Amino acid sequence: MKKWTFSLAVFSALVFFSSCEDVVQVKLDEGSKLYVIDAFITDLKQMQTVVITQSDNYFSNQQAPVVSGAQVILTDLTTNAQYNFTYTNKGQYVYDAGTQPAIDAISHVFELKVNIEGTDYTAMATQKRTAVIDSISAIYNDGTGGFGTGEPFYNCLLWARDKVDQTADYYWIKTYRNDTLFGGPADLNTSIDGTNGEVFDANADTLDFTPPGIFLGFNSYQKNDVCKVEIHSISRECYNFLNQAVAQIQNGGLFATTPENVRTNIVTPSGATTKAIGWFNMASVVSKTKIVQ
Repeated sequence: MKKWTFSLAVFSALVFFSSCEDVVQVKLDEGSKLYVIDAFITDLKQMQTVVITQSDNYFSNQQAPVVSGAQVILTDLTTNAQYNFTYTNKGQYVYDAGTQPAIDAISHVFELKVNIEGTDYTAMATQKRTAVIDSISAIYNDGTGGFGTGEPFYNCLLWARDKVDQTADYYWIKTYRNDTLFGGPADLNTSIDGTNGEVFDANADTLDFTPPGIFLGFNSYQKNDVCKVEIHSISRECYNFLNQAVAQIQNGGLFATTPENVRTNIVTPSGATTKAIGWFNMASVVSKTKIVQ
């Protein structure tokens, strides 16, 4: 590492002193193209979407190229029911669960098959159970406290319960304000059994969710805003994937760690010329809304 750092320093000095006007161009290896499959499917009776794009140059400031000619089929391996997704635009393949049968089968195993130019990319996922939401409460803050902004606002708290037995449950808690999802990396709110770790055979039949999950990212609301919370069930592997992805996105600064490849559960067949990455998850969802006042 010291030798590599010294070499870079020498190279920079030589460029600076030997040619103040000449442009030095360094050609970087762009790497192989990849298919990126984003398939987070739920049991909600609304449009379900699978997004397929291609990876792009790291320094590109354009939107990722979309894949428009794929065939996307979701199969319930427990019942052999099939759900066909059709292409719309921007790499989105949709299934309208609002007008067609909902994909609602807890504990069933599902297979996602994406055929691109004759190659089948597959992934497996089990639809997990979700939690129970009791209520959402709003707490008024006059804006003068240590974390105050000078303007009054409200924070919302989630009151939810987890089923306690020998099965660990993993959750992704999504929070909305007036139908707009808080979707930045800092807003990722995941939980195991509603707490910070697995809970097996507690004395009570259910376990109350605990901080930090119930704080909903400390997002602020104004009077008459609508706070909506959804709890999505995810697999243990998906839980690890989401947290690893956010860690890589936020990796930087003085204490940055060595970047690593984010895991995937998309299977690329041997002999395929292009690899696919991404994630497939089947979620059960429970939700509740509250008008803040």
